Amino acid sequence: MLSAIDDALRDIQADCGVHVDLDRLPEDLPEVFAMIGAADTVGVFQIESRAQMQTLPRSRPETLDDLVVEVAIIRPGPIQGNAVHPYLRRRQGLEPVAYLHPSLEPVLAETLGVILYQEQVMKIAIEVAGFSAAASDGFRRAMGTWRSSREMEKLHRGFVEGCVATSGLTEAEAEELYRQVAGFASFGFNKSHAAAFARTAYESAFLKLAYPAQFTVGLINAQPMGFYPVEVLINDAKRHGVAVLPVDLDRSRYRTTTEWTGMSGEPLPAGAGIARRPEPVRSPACVVLEGEARRRLAAENAVGYGIRLGLHLVNGIGEELGERLEAERERGRYRSLADVVARTGLSEELLERLIRAGALDSLGRPRRELLWQLREVAGATKGRPIAGPAASRPLDLRLPATAAPDLPPPSELERLGDSYAILSLDARRQVIELFRPALDRLGAVSAARLAEHPPGRVAIGGLVVTRQHPMTAKGTVFLAVEDETGMVNVTLWPDAWARLRGVVRRHALLYIEGTLQRETNVVNLVARRILPLPELARGVGGPSRPEGVRQLGHAAMRRLA
Repeated sequence: MLSAIDDALRDIQADCGVHVDLDRLPEDLPEVFAMIGAADTVGVFQIESRAQMQTLPRSRPETLDDLVVEVAIIRPGPIQGNAVHPYLRRRQGLEPVAYLHPSLEPVLAETLGVILYQEQVMKIAIEVAGFSAAASDGFRRAMGTWRSSREMEKLHRGFVEGCVATSGLTEAEAEELYRQVAGFASFGFNKSHAAAFARTAYESAFLKLAYPAQFTVGLINAQPMGFYPVEVLINDAKRHGVAVLPVDLDRSRYRTTTEWTGMSGEPLPAGAGIARRPEPVRSPACVVLEGEARRRLAAENAVGYGIRLGLHLVNGIGEELGERLEAERERGRYRSLADVVARTGLSEELLERLIRAGALDSLGRPRRELLWQLREVAGATKGRPIAGPAASRPLDLRLPATAAPDLPPPSELERLGDSYAILSLDARRQVIELFRPALDRLGAVSAARLAEHPPGRVAIGGLVVTRQHPMTAKGTVFLAVEDETGMVNVTLWPDAWARLRGVVRRHALLYIEGTLQRETNVVNLVARRILPLPELARGVGGPSRPEGVRQLGHAAMRRLA
């Protein structure tokens, strides 16, 4: 994440002409905390996971100290110690803050009576159980030792007896306190670490809010990292008003970049030669964010920048080749497919990928016509290097003498299938858009509409973007399912997973029926029935070209493997 933030800051400097000093960023910006509390945190350090998105609207952090708790609470230690739900209920005022024993209040007041930090365990050992510093250090070592449950058990009796003798706990209370403490044996989290993580989470949330294009570009170029694939990051950026521009051999660099779109959300005309806003306008929000600027976080300079996807996303283009293609492009735009072949020396296979991915659409010819031409012109450069003396010799390449037949254009589903197969995403559309008419006929609800849907039976359709089997969930499986409007958290209890795991493991495009649960303003779908979406949709007039569906499914399943 730190490299992603550094890259974003460099792009902000280059695009906006200003320096954003995160060390001077105020820690109480309400707009940032409002975004965090709404669980609008895709890409935000430490608080972007499905579990965090489920807790943020309940805990509603309002200060950096609140965010420290949020970072620490979704960990195996607090989960095993049964700290999460009591904290959330107390945070919402649904139950009073309570302590197992009055002696615990000085230690646990900041976390509303639950144990979240290793430091609290150490204080409990000393102040409540009467351990010496050396004995409490035994607790510390036990918590830091792999498979430390045996070491913790050795201290069990001494801890219980110490709590009874030192602080007057009953034996039952002491046993319950030990049970909570033991949850940290292998998974305790240090408060100082949580504080450092929370600061980075806050800074990354600010960048997402004020500079979404530059922040998302930083995340994409730092992959693999974080919780979500690139596709989810770009879909989230689009939902925040950022234009996402496709891979283009004439415009894309090896890495994904920001690109000035002239405030229209569309790329400038070919040959315009403008990558950044010509005259950046300085905005106070870019520099210090003080006074009035706090209510106006979206810096003027950041508006109008889109994201140009990079060549690194094309399967088969590595850094060395990508940089060579960048250098070749400096010689001018490509005039034709023959020009591309002659100047790049790319293999026929890689050229076909570029065509199918739309990276040669700027040549102005239909993709199937380019594929027809490729068969005739690619052979002339087979084995020719892209750099060095041999590459500098001119080639006399011409377009084929035989005109391509009148080929039908690929269907939208085929185009999407090619894009997913080669890039694992599509810049133009989210795949579920094509299935929305069929989903409407099936009575399915979009992710955006679930927020207003009453609890009870409901159906959705979407693309699985994450699948989790947490060790602490006792066999429960969690899916994050995305459609064109947002993401839905789906829970499969162990019995449902036993029945449905076959279809979930084989298919990424799913139709899911279940029970909508709502707690505060958090919704969750408990799955009861899951079917492959393409097969079901075909029966009600959905997309019927199986090759595109297969490519989409294979690409998505590779990501989940």
